[in-house]
Amino acid sequence: MAALQINALFKKAAPAAPKAAPAKKGGLSNPFGKKAAVAPKKVAPAPKKGGLSNPFGKKAAPPAKKAAPPAKKPFGKKAPVKKVPAKMAPAKSSKKAGAELAKWYGNERKLYLPAGLLNLKDDVPSYLNGSLAGDYGFDPLKLGEEGKIDKYRIAEVIHARWAMLAIPGILIPEALGVPGGVWTETGKVFLEGNAGRPDFLQNPILFAIIQIGLFIGVEGYRSGKLDAPSGFVPFKGTFEGSDFAGLDPINPGGPLDFFNVAATPEDLALLKVKEIKNGRLAMIAMLGFFVQGAVTAEGPAANWGKHVANPFAYNFITITAVDRTPVL
Repeated sequence: MAALQINALFKKAAPAAPKAAPAKKGGLSNPFGKKAAVAPKKVAPAPKKGGLSNPFGKKAAPPAKKAAPPAKKPFGKKAPVKKVPAKMAPAKSSKKAGAELAKWYGNERKLYLPAGLLNLKDDVPSYLNGSLAGDYGFDPLKLGEEGKIDKYRIAEVIHARWAMLAIPGILIPEALGVPGGVWTETGKVFLEGNAGRPDFLQNPILFAIIQIGLFIGVEGYRSGKLDAPSGFVPFKGTFEGSDFAGLDPINPGGPLDFFNVAATPEDLALLKVKEIKNGRLAMIAMLGFFVQGAVTAEGPAANWGKHVANPFAYNFITITAVDRTPVL
């Protein structure tokens, strides 16, 4: 009896499984049959008409075109902002150059004494008006009077350039131990033929002729007594003699400014100051070389080496001191 009841229960529960089968018709995405399947068919054509970028059809396209121009406007506005610093840069550099020039030129330039100890109107000659590079208002001997200041300026610059060439020309050969490198003995070594070179390279007469010929040519072109020739220079190519017309004979620039370091008048004015300051130091150094050579009969490199090795035993005082050893 119990077996019949259990069997009856299984028979009643069995039909429940087939009733769940209709759910398979609509799938998991449509568990409510055919009525729910109609909605996906109506929605599906919409993406195909407008595409992914325009899911609402043709009407949505115009707003997309109108939105595009605003995206380009920010880029158009930013471009002028980048140009503003480039235009302002020359103004800053010109102001800086003007402030630097005021230190060396004009009435506000530096003088050889502080402003409290020197009166520009009474103590400084009128011809030293700040128009020349390196003008500190110092001319106690009045050498520049009667219009001679320009000639003395040319002479000073030429001597300064020779001194700047002579300083390394004296130090380097002596330091390297080149025969005849000690400048106090160079002439003697060459005359005796002990320079270790072929005879024609240590012939003083030949070198004197070459040097005199070069000097005549250079000074003739500089002074304008000879017409400047055409030629070629590095980084600038060929040039004509007429390119030097109207240029300063002592600072011509132009074709001779190979590296274009004096691109503007302000740059040239500052370079003139640097040149004369270094040239004056070089002339003082040459005076020191002359005195050292006369006192020690040695070159400056040898004097410097001995002084560095024992500064208290080898200096100007110990060399020039008089021997006062008592003699019995």
